[in-house]
Amino acid sequence: MRSAQTPRIRTAAAMTAGAVLLGGLPLLTATSAQAAPAPVTTTTAPAPVADTAVKTKTKKKTKAQKKREKRIRAKKRANRQRSSLVRVALNKRGKQYVAGAAGPNSFDCSGFTQYVYKKATGKYLPHYSGAQMNKARRVSKNNLKPGDLLFYGSNGSQHVSMYIGKGKMIHATNPRTDVRIDSVNNAYWRGRFAGAGRIINN
Repeated sequence: MRSAQTPRIRTAAAMTAGAVLLGGLPLLTATSAQAAPAPVTTTTAPAPVADTAVKTKTKKKTKAQKKREKRIRAKKRANRQRSSLVRVALNKRGKQYVAGAAGPNSFDCSGFTQYVYKKATGKYLPHYSGAQMNKARRVSKNNLKPGDLLFYGSNGSQHVSMYIGKGKMIHATNPRTDVRIDSVNNAYWRGRFAGAGRIINN
């Protein structure tokens, strides 16, 4: 009778103590688990300084790229307009010179450049060489591009021609020679040169 009750008493005593050895290791009871607080860990997020710097740098790069692309598009558009100006002007080579005429089959000097610009680019130029000179942005004779205008006489009041590249210009000269091509270094016109101007600014 005594030996049968002994294990039961020992088990109760062990449970009261709050732990039972299982395979040599302590087994926590519900009471002991509640008593042990869970460990608390804290983490600090890093300051986003590097990310901000990267984003700022990326924005600046994007703006620079947009500006560069805009310049490229403007230059391509200007080149197309210059090519169109030369093509329209050459198509009128040999047409008759008539004072006060502005095309499509007869011209005076400023009427010719007025017609070519309107037809090729849609830009309006006044029908007077001096007024066209005032409208154009001055450029050096050594820096001419196709479509630039060359003016002659006082303040460009006597004549205007259009540069077509490779040292050549086209213009409505007079009733004897009509619309023709000459060298920009032609001795007659070189002595009367007043300046060059640019209508297309790229």
